[in-house]
Amino acid sequence: MKNISIALNLILILAVGFLYYKVYSSDEKPVALPMTGSSMPGDAIVFVNSDSLLKGYNLYNDLRKKLENKQDSVDQLLKSRTKSLESEIAAYQSKAETMAPNARMANEEKLMRQRDALVMEENKLMSELQTDESAMSDSVHAHLTGYLREYNKSQNYFFILGYQRGNGILLANDSLDITKNVLEGLNKKK
Repeated sequence: MKNISIALNLILILAVGFLYYKVYSSDEKPVALPMTGSSMPGDAIVFVNSDSLLKGYNLYNDLRKKLENKQDSVDQLLKSRTKSLESEIAAYQSKAETMAPNARMANEEKLMRQRDALVMEENKLMSELQTDESAMSDSVHAHLTGYLREYNKSQNYFFILGYQRGNGILLANDSLDITKNVLEGLNKKK
């Protein structure tokens, strides 16, 4: 065990040394973008208001509505099955005293299996909803970033930031807000 640790440390030291050599032995100087003074265009950094974007983004709203409808139908299905199981349990409890011990035990086992199956089904459906929500987020993100790449080819902004209340940007000049233009383009693109 000690030999493995020593070997790993040697490999790491060699790797760090190699990287240090590669980075600092190059004659090329890194290219820096102008960051201050009049050489930087005034609109090199713009922002999109994330809240406004999502409110007006048709693709997001359509996908969100489908997901909400699916969640409502899952909720209704689970409520219905839970109510059915509760009715069976109540019926069993009302006649349990008159049942033979073997019949009572068999009925209890059947109700436990049904309850376990309901819990498993609920977990499966909730997992599917989470997967669908993740897929929706990925789809919206891919669509948005793809559009912004195309949009920025003609604009040449250094940064397109996402502004959202409570996030890292505390104040932004409204003249740098491109949300309206981006929304129009996104909704046309579909």
